[in-house]
Amino acid sequence: MKPASIRKFDWLYLGSLGVNLIGILLNFDSLSAQAEAEFAARGMAESGAGMLVGSLLIGLAINLGLWFLISVLRIGLAKWALVLLTAWSILTTVKSLSLGLESIMVWGLLSTVMTLVAIGFLFRPGSRDWFAAHRGIGGE
Repeated sequence: MKPASIRKFDWLYLGSLGVNLIGILLNFDSLSAQAEAEFAARGMAESGAGMLVGSLLIGLAINLGLWFLISVLRIGLAKWALVLLTAWSILTTVKSLSLGLESIMVWGLLSTVMTLVAIGFLFRPGSRDWFAAHRGIGGE
């Protein structure tokens, strides 16, 4: 059975994905227009919305894959990959904030904070024991 810290990680991390998805859906028109403008500048005007949807699906698949590796398969290396991706997200968020606060950024900030709290639960003693037990080092 999963310890409470891993269950909290599940709820917070999956919730952060949901918050991020809601923010994207609520701002899809402006994101799509921005993507189409950027691709139009490169001579690929019709690619903007398709690339946006494709990148969103790939990002969602990566995040769900990391959750599965961490929460179901107990692969400790995946939690470090999540830490690195979250650090990258924080750096890009800080850079975006310098350009001004938009509606999509509020959703992204909330999602990032939820992810940071979720990651914190991966480093609690119960979680460490749970990962260690999977490797046969102790715990359960």
